[in-house]
Order: sequence, then C-alpha cells, then structure tokens
Amino acid sequence: MTSSSDFRSYDLSDGDEAVLSDPAAAAPGDLYGGLRDGVRVWQQGACGAMATAARFVRHRFRPHTHDTFMFGLIEGGAKEFQRERATYLAAPHSVSAVNPGDLHTGRRAAGAELRYRALYVPAQTLADAVGAAAAVGFQSGVIEDAGVFRAMVRAHQALVGGETRLARDGLLLAALGLLASRHGGVAAAGAARPARPEIGRARAMIEDRYADALSIASIAREVALSPYHLMRQFRAQVGMPMHAYQLQVRIERARQLLAKGEAPAHVALSVGFADQAHFSKRFKSLVGASPASYQRDVRRNAAGR
Repeated sequence: MTSSSDFRSYDLSDGDEAVLSDPAAAAPGDLYGGLRDGVRVWQQGACGAMATAARFVRHRFRPHTHDTFMFGLIEGGAKEFQRERATYLAAPHSVSAVNPGDLHTGRRAAGAELRYRALYVPAQTLADAVGAAAAVGFQSGVIEDAGVFRAMVRAHQALVGGETRLARDGLLLAALGLLASRHGGVAAAGAARPARPEIGRARAMIEDRYADALSIASIAREVALSPYHLMRQFRAQVGMPMHAYQLQVRIERARQLLAKGEAPAHVALSVGFADQAHFSKRFKSLVGASPASYQRDVRRNAAGR
C-alpha cells in the first residue's frame, strides 16, 4: 500500500543506529543461519546480478540509491520502505521493487523479524529479458503476484545454490521476463525540472574527490553558485544532501576495494574515513553488513567460481 509522504523529510542526522553482527558463513542450504540484523551476499555472475539474504530486527537502511534494480522477496515479517515520495508495505510472498536511481529506505514493520531474499539486477539485463528497446521501470513499489514470486525465488535459489551458469542465467531471465511482462512499464524519463549543469559538475567533483574533506564553499566556488543555492538545488536534483551523496560514493568505492581483498582498515582510510569504527558504522548503515562480513562473502563467491 502507498501513502503520499514526503520522502525528503527523512531524518539524515546522526542518530542511534543498530549495531549489526558479523555473521559467520552459513551452512549449505541455510540461507539465514547465523544472520542477526545483517545481510549475506552472493555474486555468482548470473547476467551480472547479485543476490543477498537479509534478516533484520532493528536495522534501518538510510536513504540511498542503486545503479541497478533491487527486487526484495519477502519471506517473513513485513518490510516498510520509502521510494521517492511514497511509502510502501511489503508483506510475505510479495516483491518489493526499486528502480535504478530511486532514493529509498527500508526497515522491519511487522513480525518478530524481517527476512527477505533480494536480487540486484542491471537495467540492461532486465531489458534483455523482455527484448525491450526502451528502458523498463516499475511504477508500484510492491508487486503481489504468486507466480512472479515463485519464479523470482527459484532464480535466487539457483544463484545462491551454485547451479550451472546456464541454469542461473535461464532461470533469472525467465523470472525477469515474467515480472516485466506482467508489471513493468516504460521507465520514467526523469524529473520534469531540467537538470542544471552546475549540479552535474558538483556531483562529478564529489565522485572524483570522494576521499577528500570537501567543503560546501569549495564546491560552490568550483561550480559558480552560492552555497545556499548549491545546497538547495543539489538536494532537489539528486534527492539527497551533498554529504549523504559523498557517503554513498565512498561506500560504493569501499565495496570495490573490499571485493579485491584489501584490508578493511586500509579501505577505511583510502575512502576518506578517519578510523575503522566510523567506517564500519557507515558501511553497515547502507549495505546492511559489516565490511568484514561483506568481504568474506564476496571473496568466498570468487573462490567458489
């Protein structure tokens, strides 16, 4: 269900956050075993998709975006999330859908715990699944369709279960084709307000110098806007404040370095954090797992290929 709440009223201040565990690797076939307010990751290369399993009680995801689609397959509890300007509630056996670039959150809304599988799918993979010339998108954040849910779970099982590449690709593309043909549409062309080139340059500056201690004044000088107008227009166009965008860029870079095997302490300094404790807290707030847990999962997947 949806309601017209203003997504940008979400509190971005530094408040109390759940301390997540660093779960040990699960036993074969035990998707959620060992997880406590955490996420487990599988990257098996099925058409570029990534699979995760999440088990949450207290954890809340801060507002963030993905470059891919994110489909959550709810298996226990209920998930509440904001996507752009709407609030959704995803019940068991429903699919939560987030388009690439959608600003969103996520938390447990009902039940003793929230358990869900998730598939992160590149936009091109979804387009290939339906042979679409135009970009595909999903207007609703929640899809209630038993057939689609079963197909998506089967594709997830194939990916995390280590089936052959052909099986993984085939099941994923079939599930995505069913999902898009029943519930997809042409993706929105973007906000009606024209993009300002100054904000594009500000984003590029943050992306290029993500590890630096940038100030609003320095960015404003670079793009020839006043700090006041820069802050307002950046948030209106990007959907989040500059400090939140810098954090997301840092965490994405950290994920890449962790996947290469770099030590978390070194990664923390490389992406601009003063210490590992602060890095771990921020990493968990966006990824849902500790840096060490995330690294263990992706490195295990790489070794098992």
